[in-house]
Amino acid sequence: MIRPAVARNRIGPLLDQLIIQLHGEGSATQAAWFRRIRRSLDSAHDDFEVLIPIQALSTTQAVGFCFSEDADVLISRILEKAAELAAEFEFDQSSEGLKH
Repeated sequence: MIRPAVARNRIGPLLDQLIIQLHGEGSATQAAWFRRIRRSLDSAHDDFEVLIPIQALSTTQAVGFCFSEDADVLISRILEKAAELAAEFEFDQSSEGLKH
């Protein structure tokens, strides 16, 4: 299962770096998008609530933002971590289904 603390530890610091990077670049709209995701991650109390920010991260590319190379590297890393967490959740869910 994805524990909210695990998700915060894996993704939170990268999100913080990205928000700082975006602010430094003057990309306020993009920074606000990722701050909202960060707040959602911080407020998650269970496995299903933590899926909300992970799902939001997975839709980032569809939003249509343009990012600098530095920000793009951070986003790629965040998306990689989010995909790993989502895969862990899917695996855990299918494993639980086998137990019943």
